[in-house]
Amino acid sequence: MINGIEILVNTAAEQISRLNCVTNNIANVNTPGFKAALFHFLEGNVAGGINGANHAKRPATAVDYSQGIMQKTGNVLDLAIDGKGFFAVQTKTGVAYTKDGRFTLNNNGELITQTGDYVLGRNGKINIKGNDILISQEGVISVDGDELDALKIVSFSKPAALVKLNTGLYRNPDDLAGAKEEENARVQSGYLELSNVQAIREMVEMINIQRTFESYQKAIQTISEQDKLSTNRIGKL
Repeated sequence: MINGIEILVNTAAEQISRLNCVTNNIANVNTPGFKAALFHFLEGNVAGGINGANHAKRPATAVDYSQGIMQKTGNVLDLAIDGKGFFAVQTKTGVAYTKDGRFTLNNNGELITQTGDYVLGRNGKINIKGNDILISQEGVISVDGDELDALKIVSFSKPAALVKLNTGLYRNPDDLAGAKEEENARVQSGYLELSNVQAIREMVEMINIQRTFESYQKAIQTISEQDKLSTNRIGKL
């Protein structure tokens, strides 16, 4: 019976991992550019079983890179990419990539993200000095009628290899994701790409997880009561 309880406890713990994934998605339903996480299990082997291995499943998450809805804001520095590309940004720890196009200018006129990272153009940091700012669908930035630079937009042949950070940024360690400059990107100035989280689906998933977790709790309680009953009967013999 103890083994049965252990199996149920481990399975219940997996439900907690699923719940954490769902709650994080729901918390970011209104975060521009956020990509939903998808919980799943990876097939694998663990040491200790027959012939040195036991078949097992490991909990893991993947990222849903499908595009979110475009929302008009009217702010010329709010940018959205219609397609698979990412904006390249310079952080304190290196280059990263994002779908969150809520950009602004710092005191030096440099184009930055909400967290202060520098938005990169093809020539490096983008410094805007002027009043009439225009950003074309090709990502070309013009100020007062003069072309300044073009946004550096990158796509990936293997986006599953990207490492997702908590700040809405993605890393491409050792270029495992296969980065390349996106030549056919369509930039929408005055728009933001919204989160692709489907709130109703996530709420339904949360309810299912809670019900499943409750069923495991009841099963554990039943097994525990049966163990106590068996122990008491043995003691009376």
